[in-house]
Amino acid sequence: MLAEYSIWLLPMSAQESTLAATVTRLSNALAGAVFAPHVTIQGDLTQPLEKLAEFSAALAERVVVQNWRVRRVENSPHLFRCLYLRFGVAPGFEALQEASRAFSKTTDGLSPFPHLSLAYGNAGPAHAQARADLAREFMAREIVFDRLAICRSSKNVPVADWQCLAMYPLKRREQDRGQLP
Repeated sequence: MLAEYSIWLLPMSAQESTLAATVTRLSNALAGAVFAPHVTIQGDLTQPLEKLAEFSAALAERVVVQNWRVRRVENSPHLFRCLYLRFGVAPGFEALQEASRAFSKTTDGLSPFPHLSLAYGNAGPAHAQARADLAREFMAREIVFDRLAICRSSKNVPVADWQCLAMYPLKRREQDRGQLP
Protein backbone atom coordinates (compact mmCIF):
# COMPACT_ATOMS: atom_id res chain seq x y z
CA MET A 1 0.00 0.00 0.00
CA LEU A 2 1.27 3.46 -0.92
CA ALA A 3 2.16 5.77 1.98
CA GLU A 4 0.22 8.94 1.42
CA TYR A 5 -1.01 10.32 4.76
CA SER A 6 0.47 12.26 7.68
CA ILE A 7 -0.68 13.34 11.10
CA TRP A 8 0.14 16.97 11.72
CA LEU A 9 -0.11 19.32 14.68
CA LEU A 10 -1.38 22.72 13.52
CA PRO A 11 -0.81 26.17 15.04
CA MET A 12 -3.78 28.21 16.20
CA SER A 13 -5.32 30.16 13.33
CA ALA A 14 -3.88 33.61 14.17
CA GLN A 15 -0.35 32.20 14.28
CA GLU A 16 -1.04 29.91 11.35
CA SER A 17 -1.70 32.89 9.07
CA THR A 18 1.54 34.61 10.16
CA LEU A 19 3.53 31.40 9.64
CA ALA A 20 1.85 30.77 6.26
CA ALA A 21 2.82 34.27 5.14
CA THR A 22 6.41 33.53 6.21
CA VAL A 23 6.41 30.23 4.26
CA THR A 24 5.08 32.02 1.16
CA ARG A 25 7.62 34.84 1.48
CA LEU A 26 10.47 32.33 1.84
CA SER A 27 9.24 30.13 -1.01
CA ASN A 28 9.34 33.17 -3.31
CA ALA A 29 12.76 34.29 -2.09
CA LEU A 30 14.35 30.82 -2.04
CA ALA A 31 12.53 29.20 -4.99
CA GLY A 32 10.92 26.56 -2.78
CA ALA A 33 7.51 25.01 -2.37
CA VAL A 34 4.56 26.56 -0.53
CA PHE A 35 3.03 24.35 2.16
CA ALA A 36 0.87 24.70 5.25
CA PRO A 37 2.84 25.37 8.46
CA HIS A 38 2.72 22.30 10.69
CA VAL A 39 4.60 19.98 13.00
CA THR A 40 4.70 16.45 11.61
CA ILE A 41 3.85 13.87 14.22
CA GLN A 42 4.17 10.99 11.76
CA GLY A 43 4.23 10.97 8.00
CA ASP A 44 4.29 8.31 5.30
CA LEU A 45 1.33 6.45 6.83
CA THR A 46 -0.39 3.66 4.90
CA GLN A 47 -3.44 3.09 7.09
CA PRO A 48 -6.89 3.62 5.51
CA LEU A 49 -8.21 7.15 5.91
CA GLU A 50 -11.20 5.94 7.97
CA LYS A 51 -8.90 4.26 10.53
CA LEU A 52 -6.65 7.35 10.67
CA ALA A 53 -9.70 9.55 11.24
CA GLU A 54 -10.97 7.37 14.07
CA PHE A 55 -7.53 7.27 15.72
CA SER A 56 -6.86 11.01 15.30
CA ALA A 57 -10.25 12.07 16.65
CA ALA A 58 -9.78 9.92 19.77
CA LEU A 59 -6.21 11.15 20.24
CA ALA A 60 -7.20 14.82 19.96
CA GLU A 61 -9.77 14.31 22.71
CA ARG A 62 -6.99 13.18 25.09
CA VAL A 63 -4.27 15.72 24.25
CA VAL A 64 -4.31 19.27 25.59
CA VAL A 65 -3.48 22.37 23.58
CA GLN A 66 0.30 22.61 23.25
CA ASN A 67 2.31 25.79 23.94
CA TRP A 68 5.89 25.45 22.69
CA ARG A 69 8.66 28.02 22.77
CA VAL A 70 11.00 28.39 19.80
CA ARG A 71 14.52 27.51 21.02
CA ARG A 72 16.40 27.98 17.75
CA VAL A 73 15.97 28.71 14.08
CA GLU A 74 18.03 26.16 12.15
CA ASN A 75 18.82 25.06 8.64
CA SER A 76 20.10 21.72 7.41
CA PRO A 77 20.73 19.84 4.16
CA HIS A 78 17.59 17.71 4.71
CA LEU A 79 14.97 18.64 2.11
CA PHE A 80 12.10 18.84 4.62
CA ARG A 81 14.21 20.53 7.33
CA CYS A 82 15.93 23.02 5.09
CA LEU A 83 14.93 25.98 7.30
CA TYR A 84 12.88 25.48 10.46
CA LEU A 85 11.86 26.54 13.95
CA ARG A 86 13.18 24.09 16.53
CA PHE A 87 11.33 23.69 19.80
CA GLY A 88 12.72 22.53 23.12
CA VAL A 89 11.76 19.29 24.80
CA ALA A 90 8.02 18.89 24.36
CA PRO A 91 6.44 16.07 26.38
CA GLY A 92 3.26 16.50 24.34
CA PHE A 93 5.20 15.82 21.15
CA GLU A 94 6.69 12.67 22.60
CA ALA A 95 3.27 11.45 23.77
CA LEU A 96 1.72 12.15 20.36
CA GLN A 97 4.51 10.32 18.60
CA GLU A 98 4.30 7.33 20.93
CA ALA A 99 0.55 7.05 20.36
CA SER A 100 1.02 7.33 16.60
CA ARG A 101 3.82 4.77 16.59
CA ALA A 102 1.66 2.34 18.58
CA PHE A 103 -1.21 2.88 16.12
CA SER A 104 0.89 2.58 12.95
CA LYS A 105 3.17 -0.14 14.34
CA THR A 106 6.17 1.51 12.70
CA THR A 107 8.70 4.25 13.35
CA ASP A 108 8.75 5.18 9.64
CA GLY A 109 7.81 8.81 9.13
CA LEU A 110 8.28 9.88 12.75
CA SER A 111 9.78 13.34 13.00
CA PRO A 112 13.19 13.21 14.74
CA PHE A 113 12.41 16.20 17.00
CA PRO A 114 9.72 18.87 17.40
CA HIS A 115 10.10 21.44 14.63
CA LEU A 116 8.08 23.54 12.23
CA SER A 117 9.59 23.94 8.77
CA LEU A 118 9.47 27.32 7.09
CA ALA A 119 11.18 26.31 3.81
CA TYR A 120 11.80 23.12 1.90
CA GLY A 121 14.57 22.65 -0.61
CA ASN A 122 18.30 22.36 -0.93
CA ALA A 123 19.90 24.64 1.63
CA GLY A 124 22.43 27.17 0.42
CA PRO A 125 23.92 30.51 1.47
CA ALA A 126 20.58 32.30 1.05
CA HIS A 127 19.03 29.89 3.57
CA ALA A 128 21.73 30.70 6.13
CA GLN A 129 21.00 34.42 5.72
CA ALA A 130 17.27 33.80 6.00
CA ARG A 131 17.93 31.76 9.16
CA ALA A 132 19.66 34.73 10.78
CA ASP A 133 16.78 37.05 9.82
CA LEU A 134 14.16 34.59 11.07
CA ALA A 135 15.99 34.13 14.37
CA ARG A 136 15.40 37.80 15.13
CA GLU A 137 11.70 37.36 14.32
CA PHE A 138 10.98 34.02 16.02
CA MET A 139 13.49 33.36 18.82
CA ALA A 140 11.78 32.64 22.15
CA ARG A 141 8.34 33.14 20.61
CA GLU A 142 5.64 30.81 21.88
CA ILE A 143 3.62 28.90 19.30
CA VAL A 144 0.25 27.48 20.35
CA PHE A 145 -0.85 24.25 18.65
CA ASP A 146 -4.55 23.56 19.00
CA ARG A 147 -5.48 21.00 16.32
CA LEU A 148 -4.46 17.63 14.97
CA ALA A 149 -4.91 17.09 11.23
CA ILE A 150 -4.86 14.20 8.85
CA CYS A 151 -3.26 15.32 5.64
CA ARG A 152 -2.64 13.81 2.29
CA SER A 153 1.11 14.31 2.40
CA SER A 154 4.13 12.04 2.24
CA LYS A 155 7.37 11.61 0.38
CA ASN A 156 5.22 9.96 -2.35
CA VAL A 157 2.90 12.95 -2.78
CA PRO A 158 4.21 16.14 -4.44
CA VAL A 159 4.17 19.09 -2.01
CA ALA A 160 1.87 21.02 -4.38
CA ASP A 161 -0.73 18.25 -3.91
CA TRP A 162 -0.63 18.19 -0.10
CA GLN A 163 -3.95 18.93 1.58
CA CYS A 164 -5.54 18.66 4.99
CA LEU A 165 -8.41 16.21 4.90
CA ALA A 166 -9.67 16.41 8.49
CA MET A 167 -8.94 18.49 11.60
CA TYR A 168 -9.61 17.71 15.25
CA PRO A 169 -9.41 20.30 18.05
CA LEU A 170 -7.18 19.44 20.98
CA LYS A 171 -8.60 19.45 24.49
CA ARG A 172 -8.57 22.89 26.12
CA ARG A 173 -6.88 23.23 29.49
CA GLU A 174 -8.93 24.94 32.17
CA GLN A 175 -6.66 28.01 32.11
CA ASP A 176 -7.06 28.28 28.29
CA ARG A 177 -10.85 28.37 28.26
CA GLY A 178 -11.98 31.72 26.95
CA GLN A 179 -8.42 32.83 26.15
CA LEU A 180 -7.73 31.09 22.84
CA PRO A 181 -9.75 31.80 19.72
